Amino acid sequence: MILLIADDEKTIRNGLLSLPWADIGIEEVYQAENGLAAKEILKEKRIDIVISDIKMPGLSGLELAEYIKECSMDTAVVFLTGYSDFEYARKAIRNQVCDYLLKPIRTKDILETVERVIETLKRKRYKAEVIRKYEAATGSLDLGEQMAWLFQRANRQTMEILQDMAVNYAKEVSLNSLAEKYHFSAAYLSRMIKKETGYSFSNILNSIRLTAAVRLMDQENAKIHFICDLTGFSDQKYFSQVFKKTFGCSPGEFRRQGKEKQHYTIKRILEMTEDKQ
Repeated sequence: MILLIADDEKTIRNGLLSLPWADIGIEEVYQAENGLAAKEILKEKRIDIVISDIKMPGLSGLELAEYIKECSMDTAVVFLTGYSDFEYARKAIRNQVCDYLLKPIRTKDILETVERVIETLKRKRYKAEVIRKYEAATGSLDLGEQMAWLFQRANRQTMEILQDMAVNYAKEVSLNSLAEKYHFSAAYLSRMIKKETGYSFSNILNSIRLTAAVRLMDQENAKIHFICDLTGFSDQKYFSQVFKKTFGCSPGEFRRQGKEKQHYTIKRILEMTEDKQ
């Protein structure tokens, strides 16, 4: 991991530079005397984490964080801030821009915060790598095409909702959220989907998610709890329950038996789910 320290106060920079960064996995540390200098370093070097004062001449810490976000850099930002700027910093965190450290800063707090950020970055990059390998091996999920073919007799409104589910299955999709989005009552939407497809809303959504999950399992390094997160299941326990009910075994057993090598489609999983009822 590579760290960049940006602060216009030399004493603070020197204090941060003197910390035992190697003990928590930081291999190299750069420094910048202001936001503009930090921006130039970011252009030239691959920086993993930036520790930045929130107020600096030329370019503030917030502006530096915005630049990182606009450039889609895989870089985490930790703000140094005083009590007077606390609410300002907290607002930035709510916008998923950064973490923060409140001055005066203790060595223990700095190292623990950066260590936590390192772990977050590792998890984020691991997920991205799993998806990249999956897409390289199989191409797109084509779940929308499967839905269009499988329910081609459904009316236009139902098909629009089914396509929405196929695209956004990894997010917090629910009967209530879709009912609100398409201006129906949840009860009406549930009846319409059942009438047009022959399946319940939950069976269709779980089948879409399980189809994606099985394909991700083909990646040897993809851990089960990450597959759970990537496919929109609320928690690993629920994921395992749905999975075992459909396939007759846990996700781990499924992988050990090599079943992920088989071709599972939404249609096939829906039929399997129906057989278990």
